[in-house]
Amino acid sequence: MKKLTLLLFVLPLIYSCSKEDDNTNKERGLIINEFLASNDYCCADESGDYDDWVELYNDSDQSIDLGGMYFTDTPGDDNPYLIPDTDPSESTISPGGYLILWCDDDQEQGVLHLSKKLKGSGESIILIDKDGTTVIDSLTFSSQTTDISMGRNAENLDEWIFFETPTPGSANNN
Repeated sequence: MKKLTLLLFVLPLIYSCSKEDDNTNKERGLIINEFLASNDYCCADESGDYDDWVELYNDSDQSIDLGGMYFTDTPGDDNPYLIPDTDPSESTISPGGYLILWCDDDQEQGVLHLSKKLKGSGESIILIDKDGTTVIDSLTFSSQTTDISMGRNAENLDEWIFFETPTPGSANNN
């Protein structure tokens, strides 16, 4: 009986230790997927302006409305930009969908145009939840090359790589 009890205790322990920690299929929710911090002629917004942008990806099975969330390029920012909640049809990302935030200080162009601009010399991208304190995702980047974006490696989402052909609004091409 002692051997059976020991076996029942040890087998689940062995099984749990032998499982690999596989993050490739782990749902992450809302993530920063790609950005372009120096846009001279790569990708124009709906007004024909070549502004910097950040692409978000919804890796969940639920739609996510960005309205009421915050965006900043400065850690510890006391005044992050509040993404307007006035047009959920524009600010909602469907499951498996992408959404571009334009970092152009042209809020009159719509809810996806933010008051923060990105610096090609490097800084941070920080998306904060509606509570104003919880960081959903963030990235600190160094100097960028004009019209070459930086994004997550589609095969390893923890790895960031450069894209000579940016892919705003769609899956990253490795």
